[in-house]
Amino acid sequence: MTKQLTLARKIILADQIIPYYQPKDYELASRISETMQLKVFADMSRWQAQGLDLLPISINAAPVEFLRDDYAEKLLARLSNFDIPAHKVELEITEQSLSEHGANYVVRALNLLKQAGIQISLDDFGTGHSSLTRLQDYPVDCIKIDRNFVERMNSDPSALAIVKAITQIGSSIALDILVEGIENTEQLDTLIHCDCQIGQGFYFYRPMAGASAQALLHPADQ
Repeated sequence: MTKQLTLARKIILADQIIPYYQPKDYELASRISETMQLKVFADMSRWQAQGLDLLPISINAAPVEFLRDDYAEKLLARLSNFDIPAHKVELEITEQSLSEHGANYVVRALNLLKQAGIQISLDDFGTGHSSLTRLQDYPVDCIKIDRNFVERMNSDPSALAIVKAITQIGSSIALDILVEGIENTEQLDTLIHCDCQIGQGFYFYRPMAGASAQALLHPADQ
């Protein structure tokens, strides 16, 4: 319980959260998720009240969070409580969520969230068992190419080929493609030549406090 309370009270980097976030501990995963969502939504609500133009913010959902069939209802209720438009939130799930025994709960929740206006993204694509053709069976708007391929693509031709293939096929079935883990100009140039349109990584920004993120939302002339 002490470990759960400590983790739930602190917002830490993803690679520090994940070891505790992935095991099938519904209570722990839900506590971490609730704490993070309430903190993020409170910041968004405050920025919105100040007249700032909100950008969509991504939140993660661990596979275990779908073990009970009320994930979508809880998330939508929190958004309503903070008066945050659903289209300002993106939900990131993993391939594992779609391959678990409770995948029917996941699909029901994702359909409900998508109908409300939330964008659904499949995180770390290429590391699990999903196929691009199977994605058409799920309410997914975007797939995120795992950073592992980006790290290797300039030295491993097979990794580069995978990035190109996912980008080309994904766009042909009307899915947005986002590349994760961009950390330097060489990677960025390679991805541009692969016709990748959207990316994220430390090359652009590192994790920052809410006050620093708020400053980025102010118009440049202020």
